[in-house]
Amino acid sequence: MKRYKFITAYFIFIMAFAAGCVTLNSNAITDLKSEVSQLQIQDKEFRENQADLYTKVDSTCAMLDVLSASLQDLQDKIFVLSQAIYDLKIVTDKKSKNGDQSVLPSSVVYQNAYGDYLMGKFGLAYSGFQSFTDKYSNAELAPQAQFYMGECFYSMSMWDKALEEYKKVEQYYKKRSDLVLSARLKIALCCQKLDKNEEAISMFLSIIKDFPQSPESLTAKENIEIYNNAQKR
Repeated sequence: MKRYKFITAYFIFIMAFAAGCVTLNSNAITDLKSEVSQLQIQDKEFRENQADLYTKVDSTCAMLDVLSASLQDLQDKIFVLSQAIYDLKIVTDKKSKNGDQSVLPSSVVYQNAYGDYLMGKFGLAYSGFQSFTDKYSNAELAPQAQFYMGECFYSMSMWDKALEEYKKVEQYYKKRSDLVLSARLKIALCCQKLDKNEEAISMFLSIIKDFPQSPESLTAKENIEIYNNAQKR
């Protein structure tokens, strides 16, 4: 009888222990599920933060592109104004050397073309500059006239024609290093517009090599960096 009671008690103990284990296992599974759920939430938040970061990076790159374009536009305007001052100085000096107040015929042609350019009459200005270079190819203002022929086409977004005119600056007036530098930069920008990126990079590199201390060199470096960053995206 005692043995029967002992066996019964032992059996009850085993059942209770098993029930406890089941309860413990059930609690452990619940805890694991909770941890998995938390990890899934954290993973989702991480992915969302990562997506936001990528968006901010793209936005920053786009802003840099806009700022670079604005800087280029400002540099173009500064160059045009500087050229205007230089051109007027040449005309004034020429008049002084002649000892009278009459304006040379070549200067009249140039000034008329330049006036049309400033007023945005680019087609008419181009014709004037072309007439000037045809008649006075050896005049002091001839290099500027040739450069502005490229500027006229550039202002009309006629990149291929502008490219050809800019190339003539170095071809015919390579001693004018200031205009050669500006023409090279515009050649590179025209190549970019025409999707001739390898030619553009090559021209930017030539500016950095031959005119390392110039503002145009900084612009060339910025454009190369923008191109390289775009290739990585």
